[in-house]
Amino acid sequence: MVRIPRFNYEDINQAILDRLGVDLMLGTGTPTMFQRNGEQMGEVLIAKYLASSGANGGCSVIGGVQPRTSVNYDVAKALCNNKGEGWHMMSIHEWAAIALWSLANDTVPRGNTNYGRSHENKLETARRSDNGLPGDTSGLARTDTGKGPATWSHDHTEWGIQDLVGNVWEWLDQMMLSEGQVITTLDNNPEIVEENWIRHAAYFDSPVDNTGGTVNAGSPILNSRITNRNGPLGDDNSNNPYLDNSHFAAIIKSETYQKAEVLRRLLIESESTTTVSGAIYCRNYGNRFPLRGGLWLNGSGAGLGALGLSNARTSAISSIGFRPAFFA
Repeated sequence: MVRIPRFNYEDINQAILDRLGVDLMLGTGTPTMFQRNGEQMGEVLIAKYLASSGANGGCSVIGGVQPRTSVNYDVAKALCNNKGEGWHMMSIHEWAAIALWSLANDTVPRGNTNYGRSHENKLETARRSDNGLPGDTSGLARTDTGKGPATWSHDHTEWGIQDLVGNVWEWLDQMMLSEGQVITTLDNNPEIVEENWIRHAAYFDSPVDNTGGTVNAGSPILNSRITNRNGPLGDDNSNNPYLDNSHFAAIIKSETYQKAEVLRRLLIESESTTTVSGAIYCRNYGNRFPLRGGLWLNGSGAGLGALGLSNARTSAISSIGFRPAFFA
């Protein structure tokens, strides 16, 4: 596990402003990662590696093995909770705070984004599950946990959180997209049941009303309501159009949309495209649960900002994993 000590939004925001010349308008005070039901925490522990298979059907956190995949959202969450008191699946609050910390410290990680290597630096490689050639588009290019270089960790050291970018998408807790509406907890409290999560005045609208086929309907629009829905209400399937943009922060905000600080803090909206990178994918019908980071073939679409909101909670495929976290 990697201990992440508490920091402040104003310090992170100032460091980003000083280095990149952009104000991300994150506000002040303690990041939501370190708030649990309103109480402040001095640190949170995050699994250094993606979860892998453990004894008796459980999950472990071990370097140098294949990550555990092909588990749906509920199974992944239960595997983390079953490790004991204080254990939980990594939340959107934790992911976003760590991503912003990396941006502020100029240690945004690379990863397995090009079939066993980084698309940004093709000399950065790790062993593929099929022992294949880095860059070979055939075979299974998923790499072993934590076997990439230090630049694949959140702080660019061997002690940091590994493989946040690329390799496999990661399920995150405490956020969902319901019929296109953004719903989250307000702080890092995995014990709050979904029915009590907060519905924000934020929707991923579509530029067109197309509902035919599994085609790309364009870039999502952050709106105060849905004007164009690309599939039937209540349909969690993937048989209708989807929305995407190559950078989550580049999507348009409608004239009626009211910007929200909490969503900037969670990297769901952004004041600027000068931030962590990554594509966004979503469907604005049915219930969708969040994936972040991207996978081994996403190239520039992978990143700390990459956000997948196209999958139902029942999705269980080889390109999706998860990561435990722990309240000390």
